[in-house]
Amino acid sequence: MPTLMLMYHDLSADSASIPPQHRPYVLDASTFRLQMDAMAASGLPAFTVTQWCTSPRPLRALALTFDDGHVSNHDIALPMLLERKLTATFFITVGCIGTGTTMNWTQIRALHAAGMEIGSHTLTHRPPSTLNDDELRHELLESRRILEENLGAPVTSVSSPTGFFNPRMRAIAREVGYRALCFGRVGFVADHGDPFSLHRVAVKRTMPQAEFEALLQFNESTVRRLWLQQWVRDLARKVLGVDAYLRIRRLFIQGRG
Repeated sequence: MPTLMLMYHDLSADSASIPPQHRPYVLDASTFRLQMDAMAASGLPAFTVTQWCTSPRPLRALALTFDDGHVSNHDIALPMLLERKLTATFFITVGCIGTGTTMNWTQIRALHAAGMEIGSHTLTHRPPSTLNDDELRHELLESRRILEENLGAPVTSVSSPTGFFNPRMRAIAREVGYRALCFGRVGFVADHGDPFSLHRVAVKRTMPQAEFEALLQFNESTVRRLWLQQWVRDLARKVLGVDAYLRIRRLFIQGRG
């Protein structure tokens, strides 16, 4: 009984205005609307991450997640989700709340009041692979403390920022009291899967609608192709290291415009 967990970031009505280095993760609002329509038409129930961990699920299900806490999550995503009676989990980078284009507390509380789940995306968004155990523990504990104090509700799920995952994060998230950990490893989530190793498929600007709809049909070959692309990126990260990989990636994306 697999679940398809989708990972979104920013949405925009004007993708051309987004800096090139961030553009791959910024989905045009019209594309997002088409995807939401496809989800609604699929009849697949949408769960929050915590609901997935605690509720009975049908043979196939969806779980929508948003990382970082961009203001478009409130301004664009929330109305579309409510219109289609879909729920989602929004993972917030707590140290960025109210800065730049990140949601403020009023907007985050509005998501929570609308029935959306608020989770932690750590405190500072530093690559977990660069952090020791004490630093990871601080990122998870302090981000949850601040969220809970300002929402007046438990925060039980966390997502790992960046593509540089630290396997120790699983044990630490469990140790400090979270119920689920999401990260960016491509794949479906098995019903019996470990709630601290929840796979997600990143929805990027370049994903064709046909590929997205194939995911909604739980097409294995589509997931394998996306997994292979990720494997190549992971190998490059391992060989080059964090700093060199990010420098080369920025140059490559800027070159593509």
